[in-house]
Amino acid sequence: MFGKDSMIARTRRSMKDQPKQIFNWYLWTSALLVALPGVAKGFDEGNIARVIVNKQFLAEFGLSKLSATALADAKGWITAIATAGAVFGCLAIVGIVDKVGRLNALRVASLFYLAGILGQSFSNGNLSGLYASRFIGGFGIGGTTVVSPMYLAEIAPQSVRGMAIMMYAACQQLGVVFGFWVFYGVHLHFPLQHQWWAATLFQIVPLGVWLIGTFVVPESPRYHLLRGNYDQASRDLMRLRHLPADHGLVRGELDSAAAQIAAERSIKQGSGYFTIWKEVFATTGYRRRFALLFICHVLGQWSGANAITQFSPTIMSYFGITGDNASLIATGCYAIVKFLSAVATGAFLVDFVGRRRSLILGICIQFVTLLYIAIYLGVTTGRSPATIEANGNSLRASQGAIAAIFIHACGWSIGWFSMPYLLTSEVFPTRIRSHCVSFMMALHWAQNFGNSRATPSLLVAGNRYGAFIFFAGICAISLVFVGFAMPETAGRSLEGMDKLFAVPLWRVHKYAYPTDEDLKPEMRSDSPRSAESFEDKDKDAGSVRHVELA
Repeated sequence: MFGKDSMIARTRRSMKDQPKQIFNWYLWTSALLVALPGVAKGFDEGNIARVIVNKQFLAEFGLSKLSATALADAKGWITAIATAGAVFGCLAIVGIVDKVGRLNALRVASLFYLAGILGQSFSNGNLSGLYASRFIGGFGIGGTTVVSPMYLAEIAPQSVRGMAIMMYAACQQLGVVFGFWVFYGVHLHFPLQHQWWAATLFQIVPLGVWLIGTFVVPESPRYHLLRGNYDQASRDLMRLRHLPADHGLVRGELDSAAAQIAAERSIKQGSGYFTIWKEVFATTGYRRRFALLFICHVLGQWSGANAITQFSPTIMSYFGITGDNASLIATGCYAIVKFLSAVATGAFLVDFVGRRRSLILGICIQFVTLLYIAIYLGVTTGRSPATIEANGNSLRASQGAIAAIFIHACGWSIGWFSMPYLLTSEVFPTRIRSHCVSFMMALHWAQNFGNSRATPSLLVAGNRYGAFIFFAGICAISLVFVGFAMPETAGRSLEGMDKLFAVPLWRVHKYAYPTDEDLKPEMRSDSPRSAESFEDKDKDAGSVRHVELA
């Protein structure tokens, strides 16, 4: 892993071979602003986990009078209805993302999210209004989960594409942090009757930042190429790369993307919805990519982490963490661990260690920790917290279970949380990317919906520990699948994925890792300026980038 032919060494060589100008502040600012919509998904998950156990919320909507079974069902629907909306948001956004652009599509999705926030905050005890508002907000969130990762994959240099897309994943976890800790803040400083809606309304703050940001960043150059506007694509890519239009890397990247789009169109005419899907299933390489990502999203969503996040107060209570303050702090710290793990994964693992190895490591951590929690709950279910605390061995086992929950969060961030977003955004060609990404994210949300609805019942039917055995079993299946079928996409160009899927999925492991040739950026050799000559020009005559940006 660490030798001269390792993934880390080859990625470093690839980055050194590229002009330093492409890793510039404007690229990373653009990436951050478009990654911020990830906060929406995480904020909603973290916030609603606290809202549905808030006493004032339960009383205001008449839920405190329900039986335990009816209350559990109502909580499940309140949590899950947003994910149902997200399914439709993902499917609907494909109708505009290739017609009006990535940024305009993101603005439309953000407005739906805003409408959902306002509707929830001012539903005034109307349960039907709350359901409708959460559905509308989820519709908007679903749209952002399609557009943001797609945009990030299309603007990032290939050597750091994983890091750029992981900014979106990290923002999702940042949203969970906001969701938990904002609620903790209003719990301390707001009257009880205002707490839940004040925390919900706070989601407007990050939304306003990224909505304004969409008017600062450039459109995706690949979108312009898809619409046949090479000149505008060149101008936007110049801004993102801080290189002149005649630089070999700029021309090579544009020509490679344009050639792939032209080749796809020459083989398959038409761009209608059903024409695109017929092409996906009729083309062997596309069909294999579709099958790979379909299985990834199903396994990832049922590996248990979303259940723990969405029902974390309930699950934490199994380990003796009860009371409002203790529960708020524990779930808030859990969110911070997930966020920091996602940041570390994006900064150090996905582009250097690689997607495949990171995924295997993450799943292994999930499997071990889930198995420990299942054993602990199997032994202690039925015992009171006082009984557990009175026994030294039981108390240490309980503390170990709490630690396992936090370690599990790290494994989730390294593996199944991060990789489906990353792989979905990068393996599909430009012509079919928006359709396939929207479907995969709709599938992601549909599985999330099913998970949200099933978890309360699964915890009851499985006597708590059975649910964790189920999740551990999914992780075991995941390890086998990833070992055989998962390719390594780190460092490859978006247009260089085709040969990965020239073999059946069960043989992918034999050809999974890229060679030095695969990691080389697309470069026009007939360009009047090479990377080295541009750097010399930059040093001698002052930075050209300021002229270009102007």
